[in-house]
This record gives sequence, structure tokens and C-alpha cells, in this order.
Amino acid sequence: MTGYAVRQFKGIAPRAEPRQLQDNQAQVALNCKLWHGSLRPLQANLFVGNLSKPGVIQTIHRFGHATPSDTQYWFHWASDVDVCRGQVFGDVQERTYYTDGTLPKVTDGTLALSGGGTDYPNASYTLGIPQPAAAATVALNGTGSGIAETRVCAYTYVSAWGEEGKPAAASAPIDVLPGQTVDLSALSGAPTGAYNIVSKRIYRSVTGSFGTAYLFVAEIAVATTSYNDAVAADTLGEQLPSLAYSMPPATLKGLISLPNGMMAGFDGKDVYFCEPYKPHAWPLAYVMTVDYDVVALGVTDTTLVVLTKGFPYLMQGTHPDNMSMVKAEIPQACVSKRSVAFLGGAVVYASPDGMFAIGNGTINLTEQIFTNNEWRALFLPSSIHGYVYDDKYIGFYDNGTTQGGFIIDPKRGDFTMLDWYATAGYYDPQRDALFLVVSGLLVKFDEGVTNMLATWRCKVFYSPRPINCSAIRLEAATYPVSVQVFADGVSKGVFSITSGMAQRLPSGYTAKTWEFSISSAVEVYSCAIAESMTEMANG
Repeated sequence: MTGYAVRQFKGIAPRAEPRQLQDNQAQVALNCKLWHGSLRPLQANLFVGNLSKPGVIQTIHRFGHATPSDTQYWFHWASDVDVCRGQVFGDVQERTYYTDGTLPKVTDGTLALSGGGTDYPNASYTLGIPQPAAAATVALNGTGSGIAETRVCAYTYVSAWGEEGKPAAASAPIDVLPGQTVDLSALSGAPTGAYNIVSKRIYRSVTGSFGTAYLFVAEIAVATTSYNDAVAADTLGEQLPSLAYSMPPATLKGLISLPNGMMAGFDGKDVYFCEPYKPHAWPLAYVMTVDYDVVALGVTDTTLVVLTKGFPYLMQGTHPDNMSMVKAEIPQACVSKRSVAFLGGAVVYASPDGMFAIGNGTINLTEQIFTNNEWRALFLPSSIHGYVYDDKYIGFYDNGTTQGGFIIDPKRGDFTMLDWYATAGYYDPQRDALFLVVSGLLVKFDEGVTNMLATWRCKVFYSPRPINCSAIRLEAATYPVSVQVFADGVSKGVFSITSGMAQRLPSGYTAKTWEFSISSAVEVYSCAIAESMTEMANG
């Protein structure tokens, strides 16, 4: 048969000249899913609900996984916010942590849904337990005799969740004789700010063969500013656990959860880690510093991928105090924090040269599809934000002229485009669903009852001699399907294909290049054009 057929549909590859594309690659692949080999249109986005906050919503997070019903409460912000669930023992309130550019915060089922309204989360606490501002003042009480013990005192704030912070500065040392007690005064009251502080714990130093340690004396209400320490040495409690704890930086961003109870965030060139299973505590001893400003963080297995304005870094370990750092060998900066996602065992992000994946090695997912200049001009990589769904990367871009989207299927090597735009997204693993914000509305991706209109335009097929393709045959799930035919780049008409039988095309002219463009809301299995109806029937 003298003609051209496509029986398995692939994505676009603008890097190649249209004649040099593979026979099943496309010049245009829009609103379609090709992972079955056929040409299937995406289903329309399914409306889920409205979001109440004003502005362009950039972050959404589904809350309420722990509720017995299927009720969905949507955290949402008109800014870039990093959200992760806490790894907290016995948590039934779905404690959730987030960094929104002002102060790191924590909320739960009681706070987030309180107060009425749907501007979730409705309330939160500032993350961390502050250090009391004033050291305790100490004074002897009573008389005693024997060998004096030199001690200092310290105290901490404690939250209603049992979280304990860094102790206040130590008191002045005081020599205490057996029989004497110590009056502590000038203890700071509750700190200002949105903290969940309910009490203070008092400790005093004890020196022995093990060295010097602070041991627990008593717990008092946060408003109490004085205490008489008459506790016998042999009844002191546990050692102060929070001596090295610190608040997270006020400008911490990029909050992300790692295995083994860890969370990480960054500020400038510094990467911070919390104490495992204690998201309120961020010891400075755990900070690791890189040589470029950090843009975003990603996680794969026990590895924290640190994406910077220069080289990526890999930090690996099971505890913050045993993290090791390796500098990746590729100078590929991350240019969009919101582009970072986890895909197939790798962290994917937008760089000036394409979409990169770092896992077991580093791969440029778009190297064979776009040149560097094409990539930058079309997508403006700094504008990209993306999400993973069904082992595919669903990305969106705004290049200043056009807003749109794309799908990368790394298993098949396909790249397809979307002619619509989302401002935010969230993948829900519990439902295996991707939620998006499109035109301000919360929708579920590829779940609607109707289909979008998919457009797929084939390569430029070339014949050394001029021919006339006067027949077309298209196999589809249902009909009609619209096909536009081009000869030497000129449209010869849009034809409605009404069955799987061959249909005639206009004759009376010849051309060396032939193309067809399919527009369909139904699945298409193949399409072919040929010089004659007889050849088509025999082919």
C-alpha cells in the first residue's frame, strides 16, 4: 500500500524536525492519554467543591483522613505553603505541620476545624516551644549543716501536648547545706504568641561520677512565677531531655517529612532537621550547610534531596546525627520550588535545561524531546508547578503569554500537552486521586463523566514522488471522529469519519508531504491514508 498509517500513538518531540519524527510520534498531542497505545482523550475534570479563601489558590491539602466519614476538609492558601503530617505517637487528631513564609505552624483536628467557616485551617499554633526569657533567681531558705552542695537551677516551658523546650539560662550557682531549701523566683510567665504552653518544669544540677546533669524537680503551672525547692536528692526525676533543643527558624520553609520520625526544612543555605518524633525540637547541632541557596527539598527512601541554585546535594541517614552529605556531579539548579515531586523512586524538578529526576542516578526526562532553548522559551521553567499521578508527572506553566500544562510519562517516554491550567494540586494516596484547582474551583483530575477533546497531529510523511492520498480509514470506539488532512502543508479539509470503513478524500492534486490531525472525544485505535480505496481495502 502506498500510504501512511499510525497504529500506536506516541507523544510530541519538537526537538526533531517534523519529517524526522518516528512514524507514530506527534507534532501535536493535546489533552490525550497515550499510555494504552491508543489515542484516548482525557476525561473532563470532575467538580468537587468551592474554596472560600480569596486570591489565586496556590496550595491545597486534604485534611480529615482520620475522620470516620469521607468528609473532606481542604486546607488552602493563596501562597506557596509546605504541608506534612506529623509522625506523632498516639495521634488521633491528625497533627499537621506547615511553613507558610511567616512562622512554622502546627494544627490538628480541633484547631483546624474550629470557629466556623471553611477557611481551613481556621487556627494553629506556632511550631516549637520557646526558651523562657529569664533565668530563675535563687535564694536560700532555712538553716542547715554539713557539706554544702553547689547547684544551679533551670526550667522549661511545656505544651499541652507534652512537648518540652530549651531551658532558660541557668541560675546563678548557690551553695546549699543539708536541711536548707531553695526559693526560686522571677520565673517567666507564659510567652507571648500563639503557643500551647500550659506548664513549666523545674530542674536542678546534680554532680556525680557520671558528671553533671539536670534532674527533674517539679512541674508547675505556667502562670506560677516562684517555687520552693525542698525535693530530696534521692527523689529527683529524669534527666532534662531538651537541653539542646531549639525553635525552628522563623523563616523556615520547604517543610518535608522523612522516614524515622524526621522532618526537614531550610533557610538560606542551611538545612534543618527536627529531633526524631519531636517536630517541635530543632537542635542546631543537626544543621547541615551547602554552598548554594536551597530552593526546595525532596525525599526518596532515606535520602533527602537538597535542590539549590547550583548543584543538588544528597543527605542520607536514619537519624539527624548520622546524616552524610554528597554533592551531585551535575550543575543543574532547581528553578521552581513548586515543580518538585516524587516520581518512580526519584525526585523530579524543573531546571533551566529540562525536567530532571534524581534517584539512582540523574536523568533529564525531556532531553530527547526539547532543546534547551525550546524548553526555556515554551515553558518558562521558573513558572512550573507539578504533581505525580499514576506514575506520571502532571505539570503546569505560565510563560507570560500562555498558561497550560503537560504530562510526562517516563515509562513510555511520552510528552503530551494540556490546553488548560491549574493553579494548585494535591495527590491523595488514600483515594489514588489528583485534586487540582482550576479557575478557582476544586476538581478531580481525569474523573469527569464526559471526555475532553483530544487533538493528535502526526509527523510529516514524505514521498520522493508526488502522490495523491485519496482514501482514509480510521478505527475508533465510536463515531463520528473528525480528521483534518494536509498536503504539502495546506489543509485539504476536515472530514467526519463515520465508520471503520475506508472513506474517500478529495483527488485531482498531488503532494510530497502528507499529514493528518485527529480531533476526538472517543478512543481512536488507528488511522491510515492511502493512494486509493483499493489499496486501503487490501492494506
